[in-house]
Amino acid sequence: MINLIIGKKGSGKTTVMVEMANDAVKITKGHVVFLDVDNSRMFQVDYRARFIHLNEYDIENENEFFGFLCGVVASNYDIDHIFIDGLMQISETKLEDMGHFFDRLDKLEKKYNISIVIGISWENEEVPEFLHRYKIDKLS
Repeated sequence: MINLIIGKKGSGKTTVMVEMANDAVKITKGHVVFLDVDNSRMFQVDYRARFIHLNEYDIENENEFFGFLCGVVASNYDIDHIFIDGLMQISETKLEDMGHFFDRLDKLEKKYNISIVIGISWENEEVPEFLHRYKIDKLS
């Protein structure tokens, strides 16, 4: 399942995701991974989750990020949950042009049965149509 946490900058997306990750650690039999472009929440995420600071890896766009994500999954087949904070900071591509990325993410999620939660900063009322297939939690 892919779940999107969407809201304006400063709306609490990261706080919600940290709480979700910490809850997931308590109930999952597999592993939890938290990917973030900023390491300021590193010590708020439960120590049993794997925290990855993405800025350390010089990822320039969503295609490179997808490859990185595949490497994370390939290195550990016991991943049950992946939390991705700051997707729009990873890529310079506009959200409305990221349909192909989400199609690829769908395949990865289904193949490995991983719950993926993505935080997206979005100012507009309506999200792109291709995202409507996911569970969307909007924060104001």
